[in-house]
Amino acid sequence: MRHLPTCTAFILLSAGLANAATPRVVITSPDNGEIDVAPDLKEIRVEFDQPMDSRGHSIVGGGDNFPSISGELKWFDNKTFVIPVNLQPEHQYQLSINSDTFKGFCSEGGQAAEWYPLAFRTRAAGAAPAKSSVTPEQNKRALAALGQAIDQDYAYRDMPRIDWAKEIARRRQQFENARSANEFARLAAPLLRLAEDAHVWVEAADVRIATRVNSELPNFNIQWLQHAVPQWAQASGGIVTGRFDGGIDYVAFSQCSNQQADAFDKVLDGLHDSKALVLDARFNGGGDETAAQRVAGRFVQKAAVYSRDRTREGGKWAGPFDRVIEPRQEAKSYTMPVAVLIGPKIASSAESFVLMMKCGAKATLVGGVTSGSSGRPMPHDLGNGVTVYLSSWEDQLPDGTLLQNHGVRPDIAVEAIPGNLKNSDPVLEAAIKALRADGAGR
Repeated sequence: MRHLPTCTAFILLSAGLANAATPRVVITSPDNGEIDVAPDLKEIRVEFDQPMDSRGHSIVGGGDNFPSISGELKWFDNKTFVIPVNLQPEHQYQLSINSDTFKGFCSEGGQAAEWYPLAFRTRAAGAAPAKSSVTPEQNKRALAALGQAIDQDYAYRDMPRIDWAKEIARRRQQFENARSANEFARLAAPLLRLAEDAHVWVEAADVRIATRVNSELPNFNIQWLQHAVPQWAQASGGIVTGRFDGGIDYVAFSQCSNQQADAFDKVLDGLHDSKALVLDARFNGGGDETAAQRVAGRFVQKAAVYSRDRTREGGKWAGPFDRVIEPRQEAKSYTMPVAVLIGPKIASSAESFVLMMKCGAKATLVGGVTSGSSGRPMPHDLGNGVTVYLSSWEDQLPDGTLLQNHGVRPDIAVEAIPGNLKNSDPVLEAAIKALRADGAGR
């Protein structure tokens, strides 16, 4: 569990809130991903893109990587928040401004700020700042390569509508003057953040800088869930199991990985007298789609199209191509009723898994709409020590509906109010009710 050294949550509701612009962090000092920070730096500054409410803040983190707070947290002005710190040399630091559950930083109108992770590294005590390691000419070629990659290979180049050439030109001088690959990458991150695509990120050496995180509130509370599921137990590989009265089993599939697929096989093989299954995928943020196919294949009776995709490369589209889920021939199928719990934290390959279960296994989907984020990111080497990953495909539902920014909708929609999740799980309750109404577990 994350330790919260300082977290004051304050959220205001007002008329028209749904239409208010979400506050975003413009820049921090130190910058996110910076690796040459002076250890004698005495404060972290966070600048937002709009005036903020001074009565709340959420600085989330903990452990050895959380910076030592040395004084009073304060607002320098209505857009800039100051965190006094004591830093150590040659140390990695990490925190976040707000999170998916802690949303104390709000605009003057009460809109919670977007989750913004911040990580940086200090240099050795007494060491001079790193010397320049790239040339303006190298950066100029890298910037051209970046523009070409976006224009020719980025699947969501035109969504949302961004004049990429104009945005690059506006930043050109900064890019060309970057002294290192790390600095160039840190300039590329806010540019690419305009895409609002979780499958776009930047790497320089061992530093990866994400451009988007999932700020949606979860429709579950893991602490309550452990009490709500009878016989809660964690199996190997991170699989969680439980059993309700009447032989309704519970299995949580939290990561699309081969390790979890292996563990899932063992768990499913042990359900000899199961009457129905609640398959909880609400924690699953994605991973390996082939691992997802291994799990879903245990529930499929015949081959079915679960997704379509078309890919962009060199300025041309290929496809769409059908993606098919097939039964596992070497493993026994589970044929009893299945309810899959879904919600806004499900993304990427986990959304494909949900579609496999819906289209191939005919399972009932219960909960909330999934994230709507799929991209199959591919690397683009810019030639100056920086690599940019861009979404290469446009993922679709079987009927051709775009998955990106739309997600997968449940068969049984359940509203989960965050404040009520401390002592209830309406999604789980609705799934059990639906299975029992269908004759399972009586």
